[in-house]
Amino acid sequence: MSKPTSLSRVGDCVVIGGGIAGCTIAYELARRGLRVVVFEQDWLASAASGRNMGLLVNQVDPRALRMMRSALERYREVEPLAPLALRTAPLLLLARDPAQLTLARQHAQALREAGLEADLLDARHLCREWPALAPDVAGGVLVAESWLLDPAAATRAFAEAAREVGARIEIGVRVASALPDGVLTDRGRVAADAVVAATGPWLSDLVPSLPVSAGRGWLLRTAPLPTPIPWVVEEMSWPGQDQLSRLARPLTLGELASDGRPEPAVSALAVAPLPGGAALIGTSLTPSLRDAVEGVQMPRLIAERALRCLPGLSQVPVVAAWSGLRPMTPDGWPIVGRSVDGVWVHGGHGSIGMQAAPATARWLADLIVAGEGGEELSELGPERFRSGVLEGRSPRAD
Repeated sequence: MSKPTSLSRVGDCVVIGGGIAGCTIAYELARRGLRVVVFEQDWLASAASGRNMGLLVNQVDPRALRMMRSALERYREVEPLAPLALRTAPLLLLARDPAQLTLARQHAQALREAGLEADLLDARHLCREWPALAPDVAGGVLVAESWLLDPAAATRAFAEAAREVGARIEIGVRVASALPDGVLTDRGRVAADAVVAATGPWLSDLVPSLPVSAGRGWLLRTAPLPTPIPWVVEEMSWPGQDQLSRLARPLTLGELASDGRPEPAVSALAVAPLPGGAALIGTSLTPSLRDAVEGVQMPRLIAERALRCLPGLSQVPVVAAWSGLRPMTPDGWPIVGRSVDGVWVHGGHGSIGMQAAPATARWLADLIVAGEGGEELSELGPERFRSGVLEGRSPRAD
């Protein structure tokens, strides 16, 4: 490979991966004047970027909130290039029982302290609004605003935006290895001044120093519902980012040998309305071996969980079910920055990829081009995992 030159003089950059992480960073680098090529071995949004609910929701954690608000601006920026089905809807944090209702009250207070509107509603009020709900649910918190989009379309929109500013996207090209000065593909060597790995759950294949594992989640898609759903619904049982990472850690050899985790590590009811009246229903997370498809029983388990809260949907046809792999990190937060071997990294977004990647891409592009990524990246760099990796946790856990 040729000796790398200064980005300020040449500006050649290879991005590996055509999901939301790869397409957003390709757009941000190309719009700053770099010559960018994206290599995707399958097709755009072929993995988790095209197999999720497409939710952008307000969260209590200020980092997640900043990411979501910045990402929303980026989606609006590229929306003219491809239809995203971007739309807004209230978010119902549903409490199935008194314990979840206590959590919902605490969550509502935290949201209000963050400046968001959050109202506690009882079961009677909720059932009047949507008769499909079970009358014995405990209640819920209605958050004034959330957003939904078509995740595959949103990924393609960023790809189109990247093309508009000069990026080249090569589909069906597998990258076998990545170095700071280029990549080795099945078609040969490609030299570059910078390489960005954005390959989701496969990040550690290219950058072995990264503690990124895979978590498999399943979704169901229904036919049009008999009664339109008035909200996005999330049951108050989905854990926070740090807890989620611990639950979705890789299985040990002993656990795998004893089949110690037949059930998902995390399961919660989530319902997202689709244009035309259908809905997506989920969701789950199970530690994954990637190529071995875990959780083939999950469509049944998701349906069972849904009917505990939504018995009115028992006769609604399910027209599709699928799974996707989320890239999980030991502390639940993305990895954005330069690895110890000089390869730039944009990944590990876990369950918040759609509402975080457009934001982290902008910050990373500033770091690559100008050497400054702002304080937003101070806690997201790969260096935070240089110790404590074997224990499956971040050094900050101490």
